[in-house]
Amino acid sequence: MTRLHQTAMETIVQRVVDGELAPGEWLASEERLKDELRISRGVVRETISALKERGIVEVRHGRGQRVLPEEEWDLLDAQVLAAIVTARRLDVVRELVECQALLEPAAAALAAERASDEAIAELEARHADVVRAAGARRHGVALQDPLVGAEIAFHRSLAQMTRNRPLQRMLAPIATALALVRHELAAGDEEALVRALRRTLRAIKGRDAEAARTSAEARTAAARRWLKAAG
Repeated sequence: MTRLHQTAMETIVQRVVDGELAPGEWLASEERLKDELRISRGVVRETISALKERGIVEVRHGRGQRVLPEEEWDLLDAQVLAAIVTARRLDVVRELVECQALLEPAAAALAAERASDEAIAELEARHADVVRAAGARRHGVALQDPLVGAEIAFHRSLAQMTRNRPLQRMLAPIATALALVRHELAAGDEEALVRALRRTLRAIKGRDAEAARTSAEARTAAARRWLKAAG
């Protein structure tokens, strides 16, 4: 995905999630989108294709592109998740936290039981990345924030330790969602993230499945506190 294509797609996704473009509404013509977003016609078409893949629009040949209802959106896509969190769609965020509560504690326990020495070394490296990123300057766009990327990478490494490929696929969007939620609702509390992930790392290094499970449950509790504070 080119940067222009991604930016255009994110702009339209955000408008849909914010309600500026309602379900059933038609997008502007390719020509108008080209002028409004200052992109080429080719990039407009790539953008529309990306929106279709994410369930944001349906393409009616000869008519244009119509916005689809929320039930059709790919709620686990990173760009859609970012728009949902930015829009403070807390109803959807609460459901994502419920998913995290169901999956992540069990995954952390499996990781503690199954992780190889090499995998633990990789997780230590990912935690070091989190520590470095926590001290860096923040970026406004969540998906471009180094700390969001480092947090997601830490949880991706943890998921790989489970040696369960379907579970890894399920956990990936959950990790992205929780990192985006923290970025939006708990900015400025980076040290708490560093400490939380350090507890998880120590539990896995110690092959302590229950401690690993507890550390993941604490992450759920923190997310619920952020949500309560946000209303």
